[in-house]
Amino acid sequence: MSPPKSQTRDPLKPFRFNLEFRPRFSDLDPLGRVSNSRFFTYFEEARMAYLASLGLFAPSVPGPRLLVVQDTCRYAMPVQHHHLVQVHLRTADWTTRSFKFHYLLWLPEEDIVAAHGTTRVTCVNPGTRRTCGLPSEYMEIMRAYEKGRD
Repeated sequence: MSPPKSQTRDPLKPFRFNLEFRPRFSDLDPLGRVSNSRFFTYFEEARMAYLASLGLFAPSVPGPRLLVVQDTCRYAMPVQHHHLVQVHLRTADWTTRSFKFHYLLWLPEEDIVAAHGTTRVTCVNPGTRRTCGLPSEYMEIMRAYEKGRD
């Protein structure tokens, strides 16, 4: 017998932000499952939506840019075309030059985790192509948004 949900760890608790969608036909592999490479696309779409929602994604504005330096994904179960997908996202592990996005790919209709992932990004000066410090307003905005989520 399983313990009541209120007594089990809630995998969604650390996350405040999520992006919800259904997979597109073009996301599927020949076996009818979402291709493993698409999970990174889903993470990327959530990342851009998160930054935009906080007012931190402005590609036409001059200044430092975030650059992906590492992506990881741990697959837990296949996702199929009929699944409703939620990518839950949070930021953490900040340093003066980088931070991580943490993802949980959740299937709400199944009440199950399909994957976990991370993306480490660093800040780069587009003129010099060298790493630089993260703008303090980025860290302040993200930390304020994420406060109390651990």
